[in-house]
Amino acid sequence: MNYHKLWVWRESLALAVVIMKDVSSCKHYFFKDQVGRSALSVPSNIAEAMVRDTAADRRRILYYAIGSSAELETQLKIGKDLNWVIHPDISKWLNTNTRIQISLHNLVKNLQQSR
Repeated sequence: MNYHKLWVWRESLALAVVIMKDVSSCKHYFFKDQVGRSALSVPSNIAEAMVRDTAADRRRILYYAIGSSAELETQLKIGKDLNWVIHPDISKWLNTNTRIQISLHNLVKNLQQSR
């Protein structure tokens, strides 16, 4: 499957770029590094999953993407509460991330049904 055509890959890629640009100025290196890793992992894991040969491999790696998305949500909420991430669109980022998680769960479900 061509992952470039997947909404969830394109949206998670766009979200990662926006977040990376905003947190690049964060003075808390450990936080910036962790947010960056989780944000980059979501589209990276989707891409990796979709080039795998078996549906079982795809599902397993998509669960990694779901986990990274949950990490990103947690880190953004912590960053917001600590005022380490101050951006007018942070609520929009969190909503987009939730839609990404839902879409990933649906993709996993579709892969299970196509066995």
